Amino acid sequence: MTKQTAMKKSFFCAVCLLLSAFFSFTSFAADPNPPSIRGGGAWPIRRQWTPAETQHYAKWVERLFDMKTKGNVEQRTAKLERMLTDPEMNLLQQPEFLGEGSNPQLPLGIIRTMHSMLDCAKFTAFIPAYYAYRRALPWITATVYSGERGVDVRISSFNYPTGGANSFKYGSLSAFFNAAVGHFISGNYRVNLTGKSAELSDTVPVALNRQYLLPGCMNYLDGHCLVLAKVTEYGELYFLNCSTTKTRDIFTYNGMNAVGGITPRGSDPEDEWMGCFQGLRVLRYPIADTNSQGVVTRVRRRTDAEMREFGFSTEQYDVVRQMYTSHEIEEDGLKPQSLHDLIRLRMKTVERIKPAAFIASYCDEILTAFLEREWFIQDAWEDVRKNGPIVYPEDLDNENIFQALGRWETWSSPSSDVDRRNKYFYLADWMEYAVRMFGMKPSFVDLTGLEAYAINSQADLAAAMIAEKNRHFKEKSLEYTHSSGKKFTLTLTDIETRLYDLSFDPNHPPELRWGAPPDSPEREGMPQTYTPLPKGQKVPADEAYRLQFFYRTLCQRETTSSYLVGMYTEGFPIRDKLDAQVGKWSYATEPLLHPVEEGEPEPSLTPANPSAIPQLTPDEQEPKDTGDPGTAGRSRSGRIGRGGRRTRR
Repeated sequence: MTKQTAMKKSFFCAVCLLLSAFFSFTSFAADPNPPSIRGGGAWPIRRQWTPAETQHYAKWVERLFDMKTKGNVEQRTAKLERMLTDPEMNLLQQPEFLGEGSNPQLPLGIIRTMHSMLDCAKFTAFIPAYYAYRRALPWITATVYSGERGVDVRISSFNYPTGGANSFKYGSLSAFFNAAVGHFISGNYRVNLTGKSAELSDTVPVALNRQYLLPGCMNYLDGHCLVLAKVTEYGELYFLNCSTTKTRDIFTYNGMNAVGGITPRGSDPEDEWMGCFQGLRVLRYPIADTNSQGVVTRVRRRTDAEMREFGFSTEQYDVVRQMYTSHEIEEDGLKPQSLHDLIRLRMKTVERIKPAAFIASYCDEILTAFLEREWFIQDAWEDVRKNGPIVYPEDLDNENIFQALGRWETWSSPSSDVDRRNKYFYLADWMEYAVRMFGMKPSFVDLTGLEAYAINSQADLAAAMIAEKNRHFKEKSLEYTHSSGKKFTLTLTDIETRLYDLSFDPNHPPELRWGAPPDSPEREGMPQTYTPLPKGQKVPADEAYRLQFFYRTLCQRETTSSYLVGMYTEGFPIRDKLDAQVGKWSYATEPLLHPVEEGEPEPSLTPANPSAIPQLTPDEQEPKDTGDPGTAGRSRSGRIGRGGRRTRR
């Protein structure tokens, strides 16, 4: 360890101690929702869900996120048991926050059982159920069945909810949690607003404002389920997510990039709400009906009308529709160009944004996301060496590389790699947001930290932010373990260069998972593995890697069948990387970026002259950014087969 590294480590430890002390001595106001009713079931019920209770719930979820990102090493890598038993992480372990009349800690045996079954969907079911138990609140989760005969509920066009697990009707904790969490799957979110028994569903869409879009809300996108856990002063959304690996790791790297792919209202001419179940959701909090003495007589779902006070709103589907049709919306006199921009404008609490500080902080988040990838890759490689190759889900009706069963689901990384690519691209989208805001309202952009650059226009700001990003990317690095046991260092610049070369196939050794270039020292001595297919074929590693290129470029998950043998390797659009995407704002022929000489007057904040921007013909224009990170900035080369499906050749 170098002296510099040791100093950084000491400094980091000191910061962790300070944060730990801060969190330990946080005080809370009086219980916002004291006990008011009496009931039984799987646990004693003493409270109703109220708007004040959801604010309390939000603080609890946010603390989990804060400690997962700012705590000590054990807290940042904590899995479920540590998260729930550490009083610094779990505020419900602090009597003042837990409140009177609440329930004791969930038995350790149940916590461990829950840990063993968690995935991203079950995690979103467990978190509110645990909180409801501790705070003596009622809870319900639904069971769903497919609206399409013979189609898996996880990928069906829509599902119907039916009676599920109701805490009031169960006689034991273990029986309730095994049913409520054990039977919960991502398909629980695929319920149309006006479908059969829709008011038995677990969630409803939520209004896009700070009153209702709180930590504890959910985000659903084609099988990917996340718990909203943090809303920053800039209006950025961050989430908690659980993996399907045996270790059941809980991640924090999902950000606003996860919010996309929302179906616009009216996409289906026969049903205007068809598919409008993706996006940001609020839990359909149950209500306990009581008699005149306050004794609970039953626990039921709240209706859509009753959910209005908790934020039930369909506006996100209307917003996306407006963007698709008119390509423009207006908010407070400004014209956000994507759903992400609109969310930031509504959720922010600051009057200005600071690009330099945001870029520095966000580069750390990107590095953390890839550090977690390295831990996962090593575990996957160990499993393959111990248990043999893992079958690739090729050309299957109800499975693909993003959603499969067994070991492929556990150890492959196409979904999490999509998240990491989108996290990287979110920085590009945020920079473009800053540039657009600078053009609309220059005072909104605080140029602190960018004093070395003369920023007089949107082009100048774009170039300055690219330079800052590249500086951080060159400085930040991780170390990965080669199949030979050697260590190789990759900077974020290296990873950016290899962004579309990072293999998701668990049968590939670590060096190929990290996109080691051909004929490089990293490729020397690489084991010659193979990827088996369902019909028995064995595809050598180099060939499988070549044929998987399309999937390594995707910025969104696919729900159709996946292929390998005969897969095309060219002729499809690939999204421009950050420098190319943001660099489009630097339209001047001469570079506008230069250091400010000592004594030179501060540059004025003059927005770019719109007439100076080259105008494109309709055929040349890029697709509009609809808030879907899989569309913005894509190149126009290549095509996809009819109906959006790939054609094999």
